[in-house]
Amino acid sequence: MAKIFSALLLLVAIPACSDSGIALSDLPAAATDAFCTYAARCGEMPDVASCKAAAGTDMGQRLADVTAGRIKYDGKAAAACLDAMRSASCSASDPFSQDEPQACKDALKGTVADSGLCYSGSECASGNGCSGGGCSGGSACCPGKCNPSPSSGAAIAIGGDCSGLGAVCVSGAFCSYGLTEICTAKAAAGQSCDTSYAGISCVDGAYCVANGPNTGICGKLPADGQACYPTGNGDACDSMLDYCDSTSLKCVPKIAVGGDCSTGATCVGYATCDATGHCVSRPRAGESCDDANGLHCLGSLECNSGTCAIPPATIVCQ
Repeated sequence: MAKIFSALLLLVAIPACSDSGIALSDLPAAATDAFCTYAARCGEMPDVASCKAAAGTDMGQRLADVTAGRIKYDGKAAAACLDAMRSASCSASDPFSQDEPQACKDALKGTVADSGLCYSGSECASGNGCSGGGCSGGSACCPGKCNPSPSSGAAIAIGGDCSGLGAVCVSGAFCSYGLTEICTAKAAAGQSCDTSYAGISCVDGAYCVANGPNTGICGKLPADGQACYPTGNGDACDSMLDYCDSTSLKCVPKIAVGGDCSTGATCVGYATCDATGHCVSRPRAGESCDDANGLHCLGSLECNSGTCAIPPATIVCQ
């Protein structure tokens, strides 16, 4: 979920769309509405209203980048992207969960050339990130440089070294990271795979389904009630609403607030297992929190001196 649309998440209700799509000024509200609709439906948030109240991501820099021309905004693409998010299923095999829709990629496109000065990776035309900035904490403007375009070099063949900045493997391969970084062929459905690369080690349409420690078979993730192998990473079942129960070895619904999680059961996405072995809701704005003992705030809220609060806005660099 964070992968798909980190560029557009923010604040409150959905605006009306014109023939040209979503106006830039309406984007933060529209993006938050779409995300919260999806998150509440799939058990990651208790409800849409609570999700919106806990959405504290700051989008000021991206809006300033559009105004300055460092990012090109497409309102129609943004509307299509948000529609895709709003209607996406809670299945890991849903195309929306597998990869960022093209409309989302087109909504906010960086215009800064390779090696150009940048404040964030979203400004770079290469899509390959911004590196070299020297500041941290959002208190000053220290630009980095846009990393080179992956397409600036030839795609690397299977067995080739993919450790270089911007390296891209040939179609049907992925870059495996170990003692060396090597382009490795994606496994076909029914073939063995390494769950360390669960989302990318199999051909399109297949997922590395765990059947043991770090081992799996390319295929479809198990549905509710089907046999599974507990990975501990929350990615053993197809539905975001399920987890792999270590006792029955089947995909079952996540435990609701107030339920027993003492045996290692997984709570719903907006809850955590407390010291008494019960699922408790993550605290909301103004409520007590304790990061050191696992009681983290809901959504984007930060635990500030033991109380959950909206994070302060970061500085906008021009």
